[in-house]
Amino acid sequence: MLVKTVMMKSSVLTTVTSDTKLGEALKIMNDNNMASMPVIDGNEFKGAIEKSAIYEKYFECDNCNKEKFLVDNIVSDLIKTGIPVIGAYEEIENAVALLEKMNVSFVAVINKETNKFLGILTHKIVFKQFTELFGLNQGHRISVIAFDVPGQLSKLSNIVTENGGNIISLVVLNPESYLDNKEIIIRLNTDNITQTVEAIKSAGFKIND
Repeated sequence: MLVKTVMMKSSVLTTVTSDTKLGEALKIMNDNNMASMPVIDGNEFKGAIEKSAIYEKYFECDNCNKEKFLVDNIVSDLIKTGIPVIGAYEEIENAVALLEKMNVSFVAVINKETNKFLGILTHKIVFKQFTELFGLNQGHRISVIAFDVPGQLSKLSNIVTENGGNIISLVVLNPESYLDNKEIIIRLNTDNITQTVEAIKSAGFKIND
């Protein structure tokens, strides 16, 4: 799955520029219930401004007048740089790795040829896509332990089909507790779940209860 197919496009994002007053940026974030937002100059991604950074800077300032502080300072004074960027035609797995490694709220998506800002990917977007991909909360779930040999997936698929089932998703795991075995999580639609499970057992597979 490519990043461009699931990203939140720039056309629907709320952003600010480097020279936006902190007061205006803070109001935008408060009005939209946002903790941070992208900073864009023209079409170029510059970083992010965080609500927490504004509050922290204000409270560090002794005897500061709140209104004056928010008017006299601009986004570039507190901009967070180092936000990871990713190309629109990269795999979504790369974005997931960046979100986890860099501990950020979003990854910026750009056109790597022109450096134009295209949108963002957030934890919420990624989680939603993987939820849909794995078919969570859909159909029946079966956890199967199978020997790590060729042909096991095909064998399982045939059993499900022969018993009137339709596979929604299939994920292969490698649990440490089962040496030389694989755990296969199957989600399927069927009116004969008991019959299907018994057929899988009869074929020599172990079912994780």
